[in-house]
Amino acid sequence: MYPQVDVPAELEPKATTVRLLPTKQVQDATDDVVEPKPKAKPLPKWKRTLQRHVPIVNWLPTYNMECGIDDFISGITLGLTIIPESIACALLAGLPARYGLCSAFIGPLIYVLFGSIDKVIIGPTSLVALVSLQFTVGRPIEFAILLTFLSGIVQIIMGTMRMGFIFEFISMPVIKAFSSATAVLVIESQIKVLLGIKYLVAGLLSSVSTLTSRIDEANMPDLIMGVCAIGFLVMFELLERVAHNEKLDRNLRICCRYLSTSRNTLIVLIGGIVTYIWLGNSERVPYALSENTMSSLPNFTVPDLSIESPERSYTFWQVLSELNVGIIIIPVVGILTNISIGKLTPKGLVDTNLELCTLGMCNIFGSCVQAMPSSGAFTRYAISTACGLKTPLANLYLGAIVLLALGFLSPYFNYIPKATLAAILICSIFTLFDFKLPMRLWRESKRDFCTWMLCFCVCVLFGVEVGLFVSIIVTALHLLFLWARPELVVKIQELDELQYICVTPGNGIYFPAINYLRERVLKACEQAEFKITVVIDGHKITGLDYTAAQGISKLSSDLCRQADASSSTLLILYRFPVELQRMIDLTENLVFCENEARVREFLTQESLRNGFINLKEHIRASIDLGYAVDIE
Repeated sequence: MYPQVDVPAELEPKATTVRLLPTKQVQDATDDVVEPKPKAKPLPKWKRTLQRHVPIVNWLPTYNMECGIDDFISGITLGLTIIPESIACALLAGLPARYGLCSAFIGPLIYVLFGSIDKVIIGPTSLVALVSLQFTVGRPIEFAILLTFLSGIVQIIMGTMRMGFIFEFISMPVIKAFSSATAVLVIESQIKVLLGIKYLVAGLLSSVSTLTSRIDEANMPDLIMGVCAIGFLVMFELLERVAHNEKLDRNLRICCRYLSTSRNTLIVLIGGIVTYIWLGNSERVPYALSENTMSSLPNFTVPDLSIESPERSYTFWQVLSELNVGIIIIPVVGILTNISIGKLTPKGLVDTNLELCTLGMCNIFGSCVQAMPSSGAFTRYAISTACGLKTPLANLYLGAIVLLALGFLSPYFNYIPKATLAAILICSIFTLFDFKLPMRLWRESKRDFCTWMLCFCVCVLFGVEVGLFVSIIVTALHLLFLWARPELVVKIQELDELQYICVTPGNGIYFPAINYLRERVLKACEQAEFKITVVIDGHKITGLDYTAAQGISKLSSDLCRQADASSSTLLILYRFPVELQRMIDLTENLVFCENEARVREFLTQESLRNGFINLKEHIRASIDLGYAVDIE
C-alpha cells in the first residue's frame, strides 16, 4: 500500500572534498615516517591466566626500594593499629580477643598473593562483627568458626560462577545508608560497655530495652575510663589537621601524622599500663578487662562440620539451620566493603569475581586457625592512604606484627580495659557516617533519597540483614520500573508545514515497555482523530527484543483498526538500525525511512490522501524532491 520511494542519485549527499597535500609535501612526509615496531609476541595462555588470577605477578617485577619503604612504614603502622581494633571487634561479636587477632594475621598473608586492590587491608571489622553477632549470639563459639568457613565457601562459589555482576545492582545510596545504619548500631552496642553493663542480645530494639531496664547497674569507673579514652582519641585525631598544615615545620607535621595514625595503639598501651600499675597495688581493678585465653600461636586444623557442646550436639544440617541466611549475608557484607574501597582508589575498577575468590580463601584459611569472618575496612583504608601505601605487600608486614603480638604479647592483652576498646570502636565507626549524601539526594533525586531513608530505617530497626535485603528488592523494582516506563517523548512536529506525531524513545525498548509505548501512541492518535501520520524516531534506541518488535508491528495493526474503514494511519519507523529492522514484521501501513527526504515524501502522500493539501501542491513538492510525476 505504501511502497518505498527511491531517491534519485543526484539527490544523494555529495562527497566531502578533502584538501590534498602537494606531491612534494607528501613525499617529504613519507620520508620522515618511522618504521613501525614489530608487535610483541603474545604471552602464553598459562601466563595470562596466572596474571589474571594471581595479581602479585603483575606488580612484583616492577617493585622498587621506594615502594618497599612506603609499604614497610604503612605495614608497621597498620599492624599496630589493627591489633586493638581486632580485639575490639572480637568482643563486639561476643568472642574472645584471640579470634579477632587470628583474623588479623591469616587474611593479610593470603591477600598479599591474590589481592587486587592496593589499599584493602584484610581483618576483622565492626560491620562484619555486628552482623555475625545476629547469627551467633547465645550459641557455642564453634558457630562463629563455622560461619567463617561457610562464608568463605559461599564467596568462592560466587566468584568461580562469576556472580560478581549481582553487586552492580546495589546502588551507592544503599551502600551509604547501610554503612550509616551500621555505625548507629555499633555505637549503641558499645554504650553498654562504656557503662559497664554486661548482656548480649541481638537487635537494636531488644538492646535498648535491656539497657534501659538495667541502667541502674552502670559502673562509674568504666564510664570514666571510656570517656577519657574517647577524649584522648578525638584530641589525637585532630593532630591530622596539623599534619596537613603546610606552614608548619616538616618534622613536626610528620610527628603529628604518626601520632594521629597510632592513636589506637597509644590508648591501649596507656590503658594497659594503668591496669598493670593498679593491679600492683590492689587485687582487682574497678573496671572490666578484656579476656584472652590464648598464650601461643593457634594450631592449623580444619574445622569440624558438627558441633559438640555441653548443652547439646549439632549436626552439620542443624548448624546450617541455626545460621540460616547468615552464610549469605556475611559474604555479601564483606565483599561490599571491598568493592566500596576499590571504587575509592584512583583506578576505581574492581574485579569483583577475583575479590570474591580472594576473600573466600581468607575466610576458609581463617577458619582453620579459629578466626572470625574478615574483610577490608574503611578505617584501615584511610590510614593506608595517609601512610602512602603502594602495594598489597604491606599486608605481609602487618601479618608479621600480629603474629609477633600473638606469640609474645598475648598474656598482656588481659590488661586492656573493655571501655578503652569500646572507645576505639566508637571513634573509628564515626567515619562511616555520611549525612551529606541524603541532604544532596533530597535536593537532586527524591527517589534515591527515599531508597536511602528506607534502607537506613529498616537496618536500624530490624537489623542490617533485613535492611540490605529490602533495599536490594527496592533497587531491583526501581530498575524494572525504568525498563517498563522508559524515557519517551511524544509530540506534534512539522516538516515543511506537514504535521506528524513524533515519538522518540530515549533508550532500549524491551517487552515490559512495549505496552506503554503503544498506549502513548494510541492516546496521541485519538486526540488527532487518527488523521496524522506517526513517526517513531529510533536513532536513540539501543536495543529491541522479539516481544517489543512484535508489539511495534501490532501497533501498526492497531492504527488500522482504530481509523475509518476507508483509511488508516501510516506508521513510519525512522532511522531504525538495520539489525533491528529485521526483527519487525512489515504490515500494510508500516514503512521504514532512512532519511528526511523519504519522510517528507510519505507525509506529502498522506496529507494528499487525507485531503490536507491539493494536487497542485503535491505535484510541485514532488518535482522539488526530484521525482518524476506523470500528469494525465
